[in-house]
Amino acid sequence: MKDLSSNSSRRRLRKPSHKWFCRGEVTSPLLAIFFIFFMAARAEARIYIQIDQPSEKKFPLAVVDLVSEGKGEDKNWSRKVSEILRKDLALTGLFDLIPEDQFPNSEGSRATNPAKIQFQPWSLIGVQALVNGSYERGKDGIHVEMHLYDPFLGQHIVARSYNSKGNEYSVVAHNFADEIVKQLTGEPGVFSTKIAYVQLGKKTKEIGVMDMDGLNPHQITKDKTIDLSPAFSPDGGRIAYSTFSRNDSTEIAVVGSGGGAPKRLTANGGVNVSPSWTPGGQLSVAHSDTGDMDIFLMNMSGEFTHKLAGSYGIDVNPAWSPDGSAFVFASERAGRLHLFKAGAGGGGVERLTFVGSQNDNPAWSPKGDKIVFQSLSGGWDLFIMNTDGSQIQRITSTGNCESPTWAPNGRFIAASCGGHVVLMREDGTNLTPVGPGGSLQPSWGPAAK
Repeated sequence: MKDLSSNSSRRRLRKPSHKWFCRGEVTSPLLAIFFIFFMAARAEARIYIQIDQPSEKKFPLAVVDLVSEGKGEDKNWSRKVSEILRKDLALTGLFDLIPEDQFPNSEGSRATNPAKIQFQPWSLIGVQALVNGSYERGKDGIHVEMHLYDPFLGQHIVARSYNSKGNEYSVVAHNFADEIVKQLTGEPGVFSTKIAYVQLGKKTKEIGVMDMDGLNPHQITKDKTIDLSPAFSPDGGRIAYSTFSRNDSTEIAVVGSGGGAPKRLTANGGVNVSPSWTPGGQLSVAHSDTGDMDIFLMNMSGEFTHKLAGSYGIDVNPAWSPDGSAFVFASERAGRLHLFKAGAGGGGVERLTFVGSQNDNPAWSPKGDKIVFQSLSGGWDLFIMNTDGSQIQRITSTGNCESPTWAPNGRFIAASCGGHVVLMREDGTNLTPVGPGGSLQPSWGPAAK
């Protein structure tokens, strides 16, 4: 294994700082990816991109295809990691990804050995950050080394090494994309996270899970009925959802985020919808057996333990603050659906919205400062406001956007727009479709551990 320091030719091998398994579960024996953290000698750490100061000028960055360090070239490893990296970084809306036909052709500029790389050709074309890497196939799988450089300073920003027993290009790419964002912005990336969604079939709707950029979509339920409103648990291990039963009731079920046999929590014969998790891991659901829907806390045995919200008309779609001290919900208690906020026990109800029609599906930012929701204004669109209901701003104008959900860093929003899951920045810009067609009601999972 190469020394990754640009200032020394001595070999150093640091012990792995921790072990990481793909898909967020130690239950996948075929795929063990081990992080070995390296830190190259570099200039004083600095923030390259001020993420809270939006700029029309994006940050110029180049991603070079991986180079084989062994016998023979594996075109998949050479291209796929860099392709996924480019796609991930484009989703942020922060980067100007330099086209490959503008890359310098000199051998030194394409070197992967930090001691031999020539940075001047990259600086001359305006590249402010350079990504390259190498791979080598061994008896135990693929060894991959990834580098991020500052060409102007001619130094490493960061480097990482991965060992993969399978062809998990996306795992390597997502993890290094997270590292790039962290090093350049000072904030964590979210490319290693998952999104649950409803997959529309001919006669059914099932729950699926995909990478946040739409890769690796797969169905995790086989209920052969109508499943709706998936909600990731705070630890990412479970997904709660509502499912139509044969007796025309709608019940709450929970399934592992990697799939498996679902557990039906309720069997009360009523309407049980819009499950959401408190930060402490309890479930809150909207329930009705008389036509008047109220919100309850529920334990894992399906028993309602506390009534959180109840009024004439419906109370539905609770969403919790990140500290668990309050929740926001939609209610007809003022006529058409509007948004209200209450304390964790249901007391101290405050009305948040006084304008708009059918304000629904609120989601509280993980940063704690904003609430995004959908509202009917000629069509469904997304709006964002402060948690006290002030400064409402429209962030989409497509007329077909619903079911918003926040990324765990509070910088991005996923929603279903036009029958497709899309991603956007928190201000609605850089709206990008991801995942399969017919994907609805996304739920963004927590940050990868």
